[in-house]
Amino acid sequence: MSEAIYPPNIETDVSKDLEISMGEWRAELGELLPTLPQDITTEFVLDLNIAGMPDSTEDNSHMGVGGSTVTASRIKLQIDPSKIDTPGYNELIKATFFHEHFHVARGYNHQDSKGLSLLDTAIEEGSATKFEMITVGSEPWWGKYQDRETMLERVDELKNTVVDEQTDWNKWKFYDPETDRHWILYRVGAFIVDEALTNGGLKIQDLAVMTREEILEKANLA
Repeated sequence: MSEAIYPPNIETDVSKDLEISMGEWRAELGELLPTLPQDITTEFVLDLNIAGMPDSTEDNSHMGVGGSTVTASRIKLQIDPSKIDTPGYNELIKATFFHEHFHVARGYNHQDSKGLSLLDTAIEEGSATKFEMITVGSEPWWGKYQDRETMLERVDELKNTVVDEQTDWNKWKFYDPETDRHWILYRVGAFIVDEALTNGGLKIQDLAVMTREEILEKANLA
């Protein structure tokens, strides 16, 4: 059975509300992703600085929640306790909850993702981003990308960039100050996934059981 771990200083009513919400969310996810593991631990971390990222200048409306898929059965959500009662904040938590659970469904997590290429990582982040956008209705700016010509150039850029010990993942995932580009991997991934969904006549949940190579092939970008 899935469970949640809360920090000792979280207010009781907040944890109770989150438990109720997560019960509803897990039921929705069970319908969308029947192959999702039953036992997933969600660890909550309180973080007042989650909105203070250096790459938040494009749009502050979706800041305030952070997430990561730590292992095959554990996700971590960073939430800002000062925003708990803000209208729409619960939906941001839900979107991140769905995002990270899609990673789990695809078997993508920090523990097992070492050695992936930039393009591999883009597909994983893009598919989870599109999953939350389509199923929850979120509109994160890291899921919005430029014109097709620009994105095709970005796809080629990722294909031709070799990952090594010196690779700066923050630059590719979040913000590259040298080129003033934000969320490169997420946006390229969202583009690839949109191409795959359109060309392959697929639903976003279909990608949960597809390989990255299959997704790229459906996008006609292999």
